[in-house]
Formats: sequence, C-alpha cells, structure tokens
Amino acid sequence: MTTGPDYASKASIGLTKRIPGGHFRIGSRFHPREYPPKTVFVAEFEMAHVPVTVSQYGVFLEAEANRQERWWTPEGWAWVNGQRDGWGRENRWIPDAWEVQRKRLYRPVVGVTAFEAEAYCRWLSAVKKKLARLPTEQEWERAARGDDGRPFPWGELFDSSLANTFESEREETVDAGSIEGDASPYGVAGMCGNTQEWTSSEYTPLPDEAFPPGPLRVARGGSYNDTAFGSRTTYRRAYPPGYFYPFLGFRVVVEGR
Repeated sequence: MTTGPDYASKASIGLTKRIPGGHFRIGSRFHPREYPPKTVFVAEFEMAHVPVTVSQYGVFLEAEANRQERWWTPEGWAWVNGQRDGWGRENRWIPDAWEVQRKRLYRPVVGVTAFEAEAYCRWLSAVKKKLARLPTEQEWERAARGDDGRPFPWGELFDSSLANTFESEREETVDAGSIEGDASPYGVAGMCGNTQEWTSSEYTPLPDEAFPPGPLRVARGGSYNDTAFGSRTTYRRAYPPGYFYPFLGFRVVVEGR
C-alpha cells in the first residue's frame, strides 16, 4: 500500500526552514524577464532546506506510487502514459538516467519533469499528512534573497567557492547541502547552484521570445551548468512542464507543519 506505515516512515520531507511572510521586492533591471522590479506579498511558509534527493525520490518509486493515477494531474498522467511529447525519454516512469542517479543517493534528483515533481508532492502530502507542494516563484525568490534584495543568497558578490556553478568547474551535481557557506538569509541551501528547480508558476513569454507551443513553467536557481549571471536570485527560466534536464530538479514547500 502506498500510504501504508512502512512508506510513511521511509518517506521524508527533510529539514525545513521557516520563511517569514511579508512584502518584498522581486525582480531586477538586469534581464528582460526580471523587469520591471515590483513589490509583492507572500504569506509565511516553510521550505525544504535542500532540493529533493535521489534517496527521497527513490521511496516514491519503491512504493510504486509513480504507477498510480491518483497522484498525477490529468496532464501529467497523459504525459507519463506517452500521450504527450516526451522528446526522447524512453521510460517515463523513472527519472532520466535513473540507474546512474540511484548510486548517488544524497545528490538532488534531476532529469524529472514538472509533472513528476507534482506527482511526488501529492504522494508525499498523503503519506506525511502535511501539504507538500512546489513553491511559487515568488516564494522561491523570497527564500533565496530575503528582504535586502541581494543578488546571491549569501550577499552582493559572487563567490565560486560558495556554489556549484559553471565557474566551479565540477561539471556535475554534488550532494545536496554539502557546500559550506551556501545558504540564503533563512538558511536554505543550494539556491544559487547545483540544480535549477521547478516552480508551480506559469510563464508568459515576452513578445520577442520563441518557445514550443503550449504552457510553460518557471524554473528558478542556477546549476552546475549555469554561469554566475544565470545563478542570481532573480534569474528566471521557462520550460514546457514535460521537459527534463540533468541539471533540473525541485524542492518542496510544506504547509501545516
């Protein structure tokens, strides 16, 4: 049983950090997708200290919850059953390159679509009896930069020793939360590098942008594949929700803890 006591005890939300609610400034003048800056309000929430790891996602697969329609959105269920474009993914029931990933239990799970991230969150909510979901991009930016509008989680200046980005020359993910000093004002780790992260927010293309037809989802944060500019707390990317990359994962927000 997916909601049985064994999987409920093995499933893990992990350490969370409280992010205070309030008004804060989002965006910047440095990229058209970030402009114009504006003031928004977010309510208080709790965010996972690190992205969902291979070990955590593995319990979802072990429970065979990924095979149960009730955890998927209708769009996600259509995707996982091959009724929507998968652009080269042969097995949609497991993350891309899963056989390699499962040997690296404490790294962020990657190669997952937004559909898979949402299915995991729905299942996790059921077994832990707490609402777990993807963050909005406003919540993500609030957790990453705090109140003072900093461009990097730790402050004003980029430091390649504090994040796993292109400048670090690692060229792959590292264990989640393993880089000392890589933390936001609220103690959330890995928001500048290592992996980009899906959010629940939809993206509307700018007039001169070309994207595949269909809905788009905002991804936030930098990765080992991104430069310092693309790893800033305000940088925004957009992908179709059925896309996946070896540098794209997700983390959860929890309500009712």
